[in-house]
Amino acid sequence: MTTSLDNALKNEIANYTAANPKSAELHEKATQFMPGGDTRNSIYWDPFPLYITDGTGTTLIDADDNKRTDFVNNMTTLILGHRPPEVISAVAEQINHGLSFPAPSPSVVKWAELLCERVPSLNKVRFVNTGTEATLNAIRAARAFTGKEKLVKCEGAYHGNHDAIQISVVPPLDQAGDAESPEAIKAFPGISRTSIDDIFIAPFNNIVSAERIIREHADELAAVIVEPVNGQCGMVPGTPEFLEGLRRVTKELGIVLIFDEVIAFRIAYGGAQDYYGITPDLTCFGKVIGGGMPVGAFGGREDIMSMWDPTNGGATVQHAGTFNGNPMTAAAGVATLENLTPDKFEYLDNLGESLRSKLRALFTELEVPMGVTGVASLFALQFTSTEVTDYRSFATNDKKLLNMMFIGLLNEGFLMSNRCAGNVSTVHTEDDVDALVTAVRNVIARIGYA
Repeated sequence: MTTSLDNALKNEIANYTAANPKSAELHEKATQFMPGGDTRNSIYWDPFPLYITDGTGTTLIDADDNKRTDFVNNMTTLILGHRPPEVISAVAEQINHGLSFPAPSPSVVKWAELLCERVPSLNKVRFVNTGTEATLNAIRAARAFTGKEKLVKCEGAYHGNHDAIQISVVPPLDQAGDAESPEAIKAFPGISRTSIDDIFIAPFNNIVSAERIIREHADELAAVIVEPVNGQCGMVPGTPEFLEGLRRVTKELGIVLIFDEVIAFRIAYGGAQDYYGITPDLTCFGKVIGGGMPVGAFGGREDIMSMWDPTNGGATVQHAGTFNGNPMTAAAGVATLENLTPDKFEYLDNLGESLRSKLRALFTELEVPMGVTGVASLFALQFTSTEVTDYRSFATNDKKLLNMMFIGLLNEGFLMSNRCAGNVSTVHTEDDVDALVTAVRNVIARIGYA
């Protein structure tokens, strides 16, 4: 099977290269001005990425005029699909009034109101421009509020591109230590050495070990940060037992619990905390809430968020940002949230479950060592016969098989993330789901399973 997989992958890459000469040319030019032609690692892949020229609904068109059905939606952002009329109209209207101002706009007030109304834990919220900024500021809030420095995060979780949290994201297993007490490993060179000293790593979905680690270091801990759905490992949902256990122990010990819902907010009307019925102290947002514009936000308890209140003597914690709460993003965000009604989430839930069920049935039928993870509108292909529930089980994925599927699906006319994770939007249909499942079947057949 190894030889046939190698040959199949070579054929897929050759077909991809032949079908996308203009993207190849653009990438070659990009290498003259950007390192490796890249400015966003998550959308780079070998031999070169596609260059997209247009997106409408579920369809992307690239520089070579190839059409593909989009099942990644800019890394889960575009929950209403590409160019939804309501969002485009709101942004166009705002363009007529200005792109950015040196003072607040009315739309940012409406935006904050909508978020606070629908998210159970949000008493107050502040806006930033990325999910990275959201987690950075939430961690800063926890440290300022508690007077403590150290954190707990889960192994295999990505919480943004800043030193405090770029630890044990995809750690090499030969360095990661025992699965019950993982070592803290810098994600790459350049991360501050003190970041390692300020963080403890817990296994995802293992409340016994996580609680032990939290209790051992309780006197030093400012916060526990967790993705209710682990995106890095393939949209792996936290178990209710695990998330409820984190809430219980952090509440008991006076440690701030931060939910990173940059991805997970899209699983329910009020986000993952609404889905699970768990109220964290702080929540981080991004992606969906900006309607396709650059965005981030963080918010939560009144007493913690009051540290940013500039009235009555000034804020305890400073937070500036030229484009925070800018009117263009606010307009897109308001339009998106207003159109994300409960019935839309019911539709997304049903469509996502349909896709996962059909993929599982396919893998069983073909006896291929693959699986699928996800919840609600989120899903990911897993290239292992092991059930994926955490980083260590995710690490059993066959990376060559993953790459074969990713390139193969591009050749079949579908785009997922380069880790073969995806999501459905409100404009996807059951026909789109069936077409994707057929495409997956076709790629598997070219490997030799049929």
